[in-house]
This record gives sequence, structure tokens and C-alpha cells, in this order.
Amino acid sequence: MRKVQKIDSNNNFYMAFYDDRFKINRVVVAFIDRLEKEKNTLNALFPMVLIRGNNKYKNMKEINRFLDNMYGASLSIDVDKKGDLQIVTFGLSFLNDRFAGEQLFEKSLHFLHDIIYGPIEYGGGFEEEVIDQEKNNLRQEIESRINDKVQYAIDRCMEIMFEGQSYALYEKGNVEDLAYITKDRLFSQYKEVVEKKPMYVMIYGDYNEEYAISKALEVFGQREREDIKNDFSINIPFNGTKYVTEKMEVNQGKISLGIRTNVDTTTSDYYKLLMLNGILGASPKSKLFENVREKASLCYYAFSRVDRFKSVMVISSGIEIENYEKALNLILQQIEDIKNGNITDIEYESAVNYYKTALMAIYDNPRDLLGFYLNQALVGEMLEPKDVFERLKNVKISDVKEIANRFELDTVYFLRNRGAVYNGENI
Repeated sequence: MRKVQKIDSNNNFYMAFYDDRFKINRVVVAFIDRLEKEKNTLNALFPMVLIRGNNKYKNMKEINRFLDNMYGASLSIDVDKKGDLQIVTFGLSFLNDRFAGEQLFEKSLHFLHDIIYGPIEYGGGFEEEVIDQEKNNLRQEIESRINDKVQYAIDRCMEIMFEGQSYALYEKGNVEDLAYITKDRLFSQYKEVVEKKPMYVMIYGDYNEEYAISKALEVFGQREREDIKNDFSINIPFNGTKYVTEKMEVNQGKISLGIRTNVDTTTSDYYKLLMLNGILGASPKSKLFENVREKASLCYYAFSRVDRFKSVMVISSGIEIENYEKALNLILQQIEDIKNGNITDIEYESAVNYYKTALMAIYDNPRDLLGFYLNQALVGEMLEPKDVFERLKNVKISDVKEIANRFELDTVYFLRNRGAVYNGENI
């Protein structure tokens, strides 16, 4: 696989990857905005409205007809959070030209451009009826967050840890703001994003890289855009650990721990932190899995996760409510063991093998690969997955120990059943 990238001074970013292994090619167009309460719901809503049609493709029926004529091409949208940034992504997967027997690449570029810029270039704005329908769909999506109790507990932990900060916001917005979104306000925010915010165009497939970028430039251009950067640090003073318990109708308790890693994740220390994460709770033989779940039988699951875009680690575990103190203490003991350098060869090698498998698997999925490179671009690096693995292999146990000793436990969030019995009393 080969890659070419082009970045101009106006924050238009183009990248092309040549790879002839797959039948499916992919184009992604992503816009970067600041994650802010005044507009995160707007930014989540307008992509949903865009894929409902415009004055060129009147409705979803016409859009689907185009996709069918492209041998079953697949259009997707996504709204994600990367630290203090909100990412709005449009993606199109389509058949490799060699198998289609015709040129689909340029058609795909123009189609994506029409989906994104159609309401501007073909007039008409957004239809009230479509906005109302997509408001309802977004409302249901936001409200359904509570159905996934594992992720809900993690989200609540982050909301408490980063209260009042952009990072505490949900990338899809909130239900209350939907009531105040008007047609004009939504259209104005949409234009602000697609015309002024940083744009990333990424192409993957069986094309000469320079050719692919030149064609993408012809379609999407190089208009002047804002310079928006993420703040990777936690700019909140640490005032000791916060312990928060909330009650809900749950079958098992959920513990989520928010940890300040105090690691500059734009430096090589990030790879030390990543190895620590593998040893602690990401790999199949991690300390949390082996010692808390398997040996002590104190939880149904236990894992750790690192967010590079905000230098934070989350530990998540599902427990019987009466085991809260035991489970919490044993989870924290695993971190203490790492701080003291108590790491076995099995734990270390399991982490290495876990990352090797995960990183090499990225090469087998165009969607994952483009997502990986977008993350790399946002951090300011352009490593290959194999390069990341090489850096991880060079991390020593002493490095992991040193990183662990920077940790500060910021928030302990406990989600429990309303009617549970704990320490002999109903709670």
C-alpha cells in the first residue's frame, strides 16, 4: 500500500492510498469543528438532513437509485468526538473500477460533493418536514443512550470528571436543544461547517495516488478554512478524587473510573501509556481480566481504555452491587502493582500480541484504515499501523511503571440498582 498527502495553508487536507487488494474503494470527507454546547446538536442533525435529499437528488429514493446504479454503493454519515473536537464525516464505499468495468471514482466524488453541497449549489435549503423527521430520529438516538448501561456509566463518569468542559458533551447533542433548532439556524450552521471548517478528503482504492488527489481537488477545491486544533491536556485543577453514586433500574452495578494520566499524548510517552493500558485492562491476559474477573470472581467484565485526544483513561467494570468496595479496591490494586513494577512476562507479552493483532487487522478494512489515518492527522503524526506496533514493542516495563506513577484518580462513578441491599440496608 502507498499513500500521498497534500495539506495547504488554508486547512484543506487531501490524502490518497493506493491498494489493489479489495473489490471495494472508499472516499471520506470529514469536517472538523469545536465541540461546543451551542452547536453540537446542530452539527449532529444537519448530516442527517443532507442525506435525505436536495434539489438534484430530490429524496432518498433518488439517492438510493444512484447508489444502486453504482453497483450497490454505500453512503454513510458519522458524528464523533475527538477530545474537544466534533467530527462530521461523510463516506462512500463503491465497487473497484476493475470489477465494475467503468469509471466510478469520479462519479463518487461528484455524488459526495452533491450530497454535502447540494443545498447550497442547487438552492432550496432544508425542508421543514425533513428537519422535523430527523429531529425525531436524533431524539430517539440520544434517548437510547441509556439502554447501553456500560457506555452510559462511562459517559456519566466523563461528564462528572469534565463538568463544564467541552469534553463532557455528547457528540450527538442533547434533546433539550432540539426544540430550539429552526430551519434558518440549522442551515446557517451547516454552511458554516462545510464552507469554513477544516476539511479532510481521504481516498482509498486502486488508483494512482497523484491522480486521485488531483481529481478530488477538482471537485472539492481549496477554499480558505479556519485553523482548529484540539487541546489534548486536562485544563482543570485536580482537587482530589470525586466519588459519585447514582441509582437506576439495573441488574448489575457498573463502576467507571476516570483517571488523569498526566501524559502528553502527542509525544512518545503515548506509546508507553498504550502499553500500560494493554497490561492493565485491554488484552486477554490483562491484570483486570485475570485478577479481578477470573481469580477473584468480583466482576462480570473489566477493561480499561485510553482516549489519546484528552490524556484520560477509563476503567469500566460490571459487578454485583454488594461487591462494590471489594471490586473497587482490587481494581485500584492492579494500578498499584503496575506502579511498583509488578508485571509478569505473560501480562507484557499478552499486551504486545493484542496490539499486534489489532493494528495489523486495520490493514484489512478500508473503513478502519481511513479512520486510523484521520486520527493520525488530527494528532499531527502520519504513522502506519505497523509503525505504531514497532514503537509499542520498544516500550520497557520500567517505562510502563514510570507512566503509572503519574496517574491521579479523578472520578469514581458507581451506578447501582434502586432497591439493592448494601451493608445490610435497603438503598
